[in-house]
Amino acid sequence: MEPNISRMICLNGKNYHNWSGKMKDLLYVKSLHLPVFGTKPENKFDEVWGFENQQVCGYIRCWVEENVRNHIAKETNAKTLWTNLENMYAAKTGNNKLFLLKQMMNLRYKEGTSVLDHVNEFQGLVDQMTDVGIKFEEEILGLWLLNSLPDSWETFRTSFTNNAPAGSMSLGYARDGILNEEVRRRTPGTNSSQSEVFVTEDGGRNQNKFQGYRGKSRSKSRSRFKDMECHYCGKKGHIKKHCFKLKKDRKNGNNSDVKNDNNGDRVAAATPGDLVIVHDDVMNFSSHDTDWVVDTGASLHVTSKKEFFSSYTPGDFGVLRMGNDGVSKVIGMGDVCLQTSNGTQLILKDVRHAPDIRLNLISVGRLDNDGFCNSFIGGEWKLSKGSLIVARGKKSSNLYLLQAFVSGSINAVDSKVSFDLWHRRLSHISEKGT
Repeated sequence: MEPNISRMICLNGKNYHNWSGKMKDLLYVKSLHLPVFGTKPENKFDEVWGFENQQVCGYIRCWVEENVRNHIAKETNAKTLWTNLENMYAAKTGNNKLFLLKQMMNLRYKEGTSVLDHVNEFQGLVDQMTDVGIKFEEEILGLWLLNSLPDSWETFRTSFTNNAPAGSMSLGYARDGILNEEVRRRTPGTNSSQSEVFVTEDGGRNQNKFQGYRGKSRSKSRSRFKDMECHYCGKKGHIKKHCFKLKKDRKNGNNSDVKNDNNGDRVAAATPGDLVIVHDDVMNFSSHDTDWVVDTGASLHVTSKKEFFSSYTPGDFGVLRMGNDGVSKVIGMGDVCLQTSNGTQLILKDVRHAPDIRLNLISVGRLDNDGFCNSFIGGEWKLSKGSLIVARGKKSSNLYLLQAFVSGSINAVDSKVSFDLWHRRLSHISEKGT
């Protein structure tokens, strides 16, 4: 087998770890490894063994820069030459260990660059530290790699760590998950790009008519809506679209609910095959940039403000067609970081950018999928995760609203606030925030 030496690199003093691995493989492929990594066979003459050593030394010197070659130019023993290079660039000294540790601690993934290159760089540093005698547990390395990602990956990071097998992380598991997430993010339309948001007149309660949508089991639905009040019958434990009384009335020919739907002006927005109906109460609602409508049936988050995004992928993600023949495209998708009144950070993932939509919409279903708990009690919406109250909203004009700010400082690495960190700081925060 003839090796492809075009990919071989020269040792320059800064790339020893990468060079040594490639050089070792090349020596084995060319059957020149014995003088470096083996011992002299008993049946081999000294003259032959000496010639093979000089042959290997010469071959190794072909793959070093001049500034390195000067230190090994006269060496005739292959094993001694290899050891000298190792002592020069990979000695197990405290200074070398500290240098590698600093490199690992300062390693951060930069948005827009290759995630694969970042993972490879991290793995290379881990291998170098192993060579100098520093070893970490697999779980520590996996968490370390995840921590090197920026804030725009926070939702993925939280969900990924919570779903680790048996609650234990490993470097291989973290690496595979990160690479798969990059593929998903770089593939247009993979996150239900044709699904739509449906907002009806009943206090922001919605109907999701996405063609591919499948509801959860009845037991999960009951658990999800246990604190919600039906706007048709007034009972708790379900929402309007699941109301048995509404279905019974419609079956008996009582269309009072449908008639009420015909009152007032509406604006419809849709992608091909789907329809979004927004009642005049919603369209006439005076909203601010800090207002987010909490929508129980919406299949995704929506905003018209591009400056809200902390990470953004432009592209064709469907069309919103207005009832007055106006058309608004969904021209991008990304993550939005919100600073809530509680002082915590709420990251909305895969938010759709629709410039002509007036309201900012938060999908309760998406929050539920991300492990949050939503409750609607006494005209107040409360979002929690575990024992931590993440956000609160109030009912206004039949809509539940969250007031939250988007700030450039929120997305900075130094200002990252994770839910686990807030839980450690505040312990079990009470309903009054104390």
